[in-house]
Amino acid sequence: MYDDLNTFISNLTDNELATFVAYQFEELLDNSKQKIIKEVKRRNLSSDDLKRLYHQGISHGNDNRRRGVCPQCGSNKFFVETDYELRQKDYGSYEVAVESNRCRICGFNPAKSTQKGLIRKIKQKLGFYNNTRLKRPEIDGQMFT
Repeated sequence: MYDDLNTFISNLTDNELATFVAYQFEELLDNSKQKIIKEVKRRNLSSDDLKRLYHQGISHGNDNRRRGVCPQCGSNKFFVETDYELRQKDYGSYEVAVESNRCRICGFNPAKSTQKGLIRKIKQKLGFYNNTRLKRPEIDGQMFT
């Protein structure tokens, strides 16, 4: 039987897996969490290994200013997300499909971020976004031991 999650996580590097765990693990269903725990154990990664790999980052230096990588985690794995906007013209309305890229590793969609530009970068450095998705989460490795 073909299993998309198993295929996806088995094709991740250790750094990508650690970052995926940090950003996505808590939002997954229990069955998916068990598959990820099984993959982490199959790779013989401890919670300390996950933390170390996560803090190393995906792009080895985490230079996220490069084009084609996620500004949040540095991954180059994206999928196209389609939303539909309702637009009006004269006395009628119509839907328009709007496509944007969402990161498969951390779930961030730069096109939907309201925090763009130089002011966002300054505020991020000053800690204004500590409670938002732009803050790097901490890995709770207790379930991987």
